[in-house]
Amino acid sequence: MSSEAIELDAHVFASGPPLRLQRSIGLVKPDQLRVGRRAVIAALIAWVPLAVLTTAQTLLFSRPTAKVFLADLSVHARYLIAIPALILAEADLIPRLEGVVRHFVDSGMVAGSDIPRYRLAVLSTRRLLDSKFGELIALFVAYALVLAVVFYPTREALPEWQRAADGNLSLVGWWHMVISLPLLLILLCGWLWRLALWGRFLFLMAKLDLRLLPSHPDCVGGLKFVSTSLRGFRWISFGLSAIVAGSIAERVLYHEASLSSYRKLAIALVVFILVLSAGPLTIFVHKLREAKKRGIFEYGALANRLGREFESKWLNSTPAQQDMLEAPDFSATIDYYAVAANVYEMRDLPFNLKDLIAPVAPAAVPFIIVALLTIPVQVVVDTLIKLLI
Repeated sequence: MSSEAIELDAHVFASGPPLRLQRSIGLVKPDQLRVGRRAVIAALIAWVPLAVLTTAQTLLFSRPTAKVFLADLSVHARYLIAIPALILAEADLIPRLEGVVRHFVDSGMVAGSDIPRYRLAVLSTRRLLDSKFGELIALFVAYALVLAVVFYPTREALPEWQRAADGNLSLVGWWHMVISLPLLLILLCGWLWRLALWGRFLFLMAKLDLRLLPSHPDCVGGLKFVSTSLRGFRWISFGLSAIVAGSIAERVLYHEASLSSYRKLAIALVVFILVLSAGPLTIFVHKLREAKKRGIFEYGALANRLGREFESKWLNSTPAQQDMLEAPDFSATIDYYAVAANVYEMRDLPFNLKDLIAPVAPAAVPFIIVALLTIPVQVVVDTLIKLLI
């Protein structure tokens, strides 16, 4: 039963846009995601030509485009931080998702009669992720958004380093719109597509007759293992936060905007990250509630019978003896009641608040850096001097 099924679900999520294209050109090898190399290459493609072309514009046309470009914190956050983070996330999150997929069978949670449906869920997930449809959708969405950026606002709304002297897009502006920005958007679309299929897979698992154990010590019927995926969202959370924080830093440092005025935007980002990471896990709420209801009746009935037998033997008989507490009945009753207590402690969700720290905490780092940048240098120097004296 298990060997074939377990072999089947290897590398279920190690595909999709743009991984599929990178595998076809040799950047990704079997069992070798090479995220470090690809993160550097992607950052070089997205950022270095922008720096070179803006510098060339400054030297050839005596325009301060290089200075404006270097001062644009949002572009550096997008292409030097967010793009590498989204690629590094592949080595962190994908193995965790695939580990959860395998554990449904390894743990015996999927009944033998449901193995064919499990296999079908795995095969359909892989097929959808490998399909050209996902890549085409990612490309379409990315360039549709680029066209909206180019044509919807006025040309004056574009950063100065992207515009030529006549106000139209310069060569660096075209590189940004055709290469750099679509690369970031395709990575984002690729993750959204992969995570949508992750949610679909969990939905298919929730439709199976899972062997949930109400007395399991994890208090979620044995489903705690699905929450291990949450830690893998660290790089995605950090990358998304870098994009938002970079734009905020631009306005706070150069346009005298208040950092506190973006509090709602930061909260919205945290909510989005939670929905993205923990949202799919909530699909098991109904299963867990059913398991708890069943466990309360089954374990409660057995606890009642055991309790009545215990009272009949020890409370309604001869006076207590000195060594009665050492009798096996006492330890057996205590052990069973401890197991049954797990049933009444069962939760509706396969994760707790502590598990949510992993995907949310990295999102705070870019905002903390922005907050530190708003502190005047003189204040920092004075504080350090006071600490040293």
